[in-house]
Amino acid sequence: MGLGGTALLVALVFGACDDEVAPEPPKSGNLPPESFLLVESESLAPILYRVPLRWFGSDADGQVAAFRHRWTCDSLASGTCPQSGWVETTALADTFTVYVPGGTGEYRFEVAAVDDEGVVDPTPATQRFTLYNTPPVVSFVPNTKPTTTLPAITFYFDAVDPDSTADPEDGDSRVGLWQYRGWLDGNEDAARYVPVAEGGMTFAPEDFEGRYGTRTVYVQALDDGGAVSATIEHTWQVVAPPVDGILLVDDCRMGGFLETTSDRSYRNVLGANAAGRYVVLDIETVPRLSSTDLEATLSLFDRLVWYTDADTVSSGALQLARGGLESLLARNGRLYLSSGLAFGTRGAFGDREAQFRDFFGIDSLYRAPNGSTNFSIALDDTVRAAVHPGLDRFRFLSLGLRAIMECFAARQDAATQSLYFYPESTFVRATADTLQPFVNPVQFDIGVHHELGGGAETIYVSFPIGLPINTNTGVNEVEIREMLRLARILEP
Repeated sequence: MGLGGTALLVALVFGACDDEVAPEPPKSGNLPPESFLLVESESLAPILYRVPLRWFGSDADGQVAAFRHRWTCDSLASGTCPQSGWVETTALADTFTVYVPGGTGEYRFEVAAVDDEGVVDPTPATQRFTLYNTPPVVSFVPNTKPTTTLPAITFYFDAVDPDSTADPEDGDSRVGLWQYRGWLDGNEDAARYVPVAEGGMTFAPEDFEGRYGTRTVYVQALDDGGAVSATIEHTWQVVAPPVDGILLVDDCRMGGFLETTSDRSYRNVLGANAAGRYVVLDIETVPRLSSTDLEATLSLFDRLVWYTDADTVSSGALQLARGGLESLLARNGRLYLSSGLAFGTRGAFGDREAQFRDFFGIDSLYRAPNGSTNFSIALDDTVRAAVHPGLDRFRFLSLGLRAIMECFAARQDAATQSLYFYPESTFVRATADTLQPFVNPVQFDIGVHHELGGGAETIYVSFPIGLPINTNTGVNEVEIREMLRLARILEP
């Protein structure tokens, strides 16, 4: 079985230098230095492939300036011995990760002192070792193996290193783990590698090459000594994404009535107007969020509806999806976002906020007297609305609402339309000075529609429109539907 990471591993372990320990003879009158090696374990017994060693030198007529050391492989129980060379260092100790791809390996370690005139000890200190390495064990994370997916999927793994108990420094059973190696069906030549720290491997649409139906993934774990685990596999069904499909990203996680209501509102709208054409990605069900996973899924759709609604703490998904959102709009896709967590104070778009304000047609954000852009939502507010057909104004209904929203200035141009706003002097919030409440001096926008060049369109609302408004008769669902039609995510 091939092991594509071996060459890199050997290079890291052995390095390269001169093939000869003493490239120049001692000068007349200069005695060569002497070298000494300290071994912390019983050399006659097999020891772990991670070997701590110390050394020192002496020079009768000068000073020791450096050392040269190398490992030489005499035999391996499996695999081919790597080439080795001398490595120069000024260190007096190191822990070496030696290539032992499985079972045992016979190695020699040599270290030679180098004096201040460059003369090398012609008789290096030498020690033979029998090293062992037990392959790691890999498994799928429980309850994460799918039965049916789109052609974009992340598999999640866990691995342990059986050699951990032999290494007192390895308290978490994972110090020696290095990479996961995975491939689809029988195409092992196209195997890919990811660091173990990533916890999984994403297969993007291009990996499926347009083929659907029954597929099988194969996975191995590799440790830093070159050992490879037994292969695990999983077979599942891959289906094509729906034609003109809509991805609904449920990033609402606050629980209880508010989350249930928001979820129901968006699903009702798409179920009634795009039945069979929408797919739900529930962020709460993703074992480990990653930009790679989100970007692969987003790449399958040109129409995206994403909501956090009344959440006041970000899941992190919106930030990780920034590259995928940018790609969506670059291919003239359509994006709807309802979130009070996108911009400003603790905003998910972070250092790319200016770019995303451009995407949504937002000139600037307004701040409260305390400097925060997170404004509270008040049940006695009256919001003006300009989605047609639709409302001309509404009030929030949900009791106990603790959501936040951003207030901003939408662009004043033909490509941008304010959808929801507070007219001047109608947005009032209490401050620390009870006699001086905060009142908006200009119009505060909280919803905007923006047309980008090439046909891409966006809608951003900074308040939880998934929750009831006015008389709780599904009016909010009508507003959502009309916004999705306005952005051409739904057909008129």
